[in-house]
Parts: sequence; C-alpha cells; structure tokens
Amino acid sequence: MMNLIRINLILLFTVSLEAYAQVDTLRSIPEKWITQSLRQETAQYLVFFQNKKKPKQAGTFIWSRQLKVKNNTIEVEQKWYSSDSTSYRYVYSLVDRKTFLPIYHKTIMQRSGIEAFDFTEQKIKGSDSVANNTKATFELAASKTLNWELDLETFSLLDLKPGKRFAINFYHPGGRTGPAFYEYKVTGDEKVHTYEDKVVDCWKLRIDYSDKYYAIFYISKKSKEVIKMEEDFGAGVRYKVKLPFAIMVR
Repeated sequence: MMNLIRINLILLFTVSLEAYAQVDTLRSIPEKWITQSLRQETAQYLVFFQNKKKPKQAGTFIWSRQLKVKNNTIEVEQKWYSSDSTSYRYVYSLVDRKTFLPIYHKTIMQRSGIEAFDFTEQKIKGSDSVANNTKATFELAASKTLNWELDLETFSLLDLKPGKRFAINFYHPGGRTGPAFYEYKVTGDEKVHTYEDKVVDCWKLRIDYSDKYYAIFYISKKSKEVIKMEEDFGAGVRYKVKLPFAIMVR
C-alpha cells in the first residue's frame, strides 16, 4: 500500500513539474527573443466594437502602430483614428532594447488630457517634466512590469510553441488595478485567410478573463505579427484585423 501511495505521489509530482515547466513567468522579455523577432514597421489594424444589446450599433477605428529601434531603446508610437475626433488617441511609449521594460509612456486624448509616466526599477510615477500632465502626482511602487498598452508588440516577441503558457506581469499605465500576472496560453494553430486568398499559418494565443469571457490572438508563425484578434468582454465583442499595408495618415 505504501509503495502504491509513493508511486502515485511520484506520478503526481512528475505531472505537476511537467505542467509547471510549460509556463514562462515573464516580468520582462528575454533579449534573445527580442533579437530574433523584433520588427521595425508601421502596422495598422481595423478595430471593430459591437455592443451586444445594440448589435446594429458599432464603433470602428484605425489603429496605426509604428515601432522603431533607437540605440538602446525601442520607440512605439500609436495613433487611433475614428469618425469622432474626440476619440482620437495618441500614445508614445519608450522601452528598453534588451528587456522590453517600459521607460516612459504618454497618452494624449481630448477627453482626458495628457497622461505621462516615468518608470524606474522601484516605482512608476507621473512625469514632472511634461506640461499639463494630469497624472503628475501619480506614484505606484512597482518593479519589472510590462506595458499592457504594448500587448500586440509583446505577443510578437514570445517564443510560441504547442502547449506553451505565459504568465505575463502586465500593467496599464495609470490604471486603478496594479501590476498583475495574466496567463496567456497557446491553444493550437489555425490557418487564417487574408486578402487575395492568402493563407497565414497562425498560433492561437488565448487569455480567459472568466469562465465566459476571453480573447484570442492569431499570430503568424512566420512573421510573428498579430494577424487578428477576437474578444468577448461581456457587454460587447471586439475584433482587430491587421491591414495588408499601411496607409499614410497624419
């Protein structure tokens, strides 16, 4: 009997180790992954929101995301366009070239004004060098947390493989909810049909917000780009679809 219990415990421990070994806990991104996968480009996405209670009413946006490498840093500039000019959003983020950890982040919106933050090893605080910063007095003790505003760029850097899971320490700059680990898992792959009958072989990276609500990111195995995303967040659904080419907008 004791031998049987011992064998069962060993098997349980082995299975637990195997399951644990599949999880990459990420407070930053390994430099090797960045070197292998980083793309300097301007990517644009069609973003579609639909309210479940009002299915005929929808919101559409064009998100322009430009990534550049500058010496030891990476610069990501986002511009969100819609038919309502008050919804226009400008986002500028600076991260470390070797870790993808945030250094600086600024958002400008007509509705909420300017929000700017500096990141150090010990804390996140409102930038005192930015005029009219509505978050100038903000301060949060935190270390090594990735910028959730750069989720699409972050996912493109992951070492995606069958069965892999990633516990990513994400934080939305200035958000009420502090840094936390969110689990994303590779649930399989799928061939996604894009423009002109092109087929892109993609990994499916999924996050479950609850037992009902989720998001799935389809990431090209070849280019590592996020090709599309589909999300159910309760009140509505959202889709992001990468456009085949970037158009020049100001």
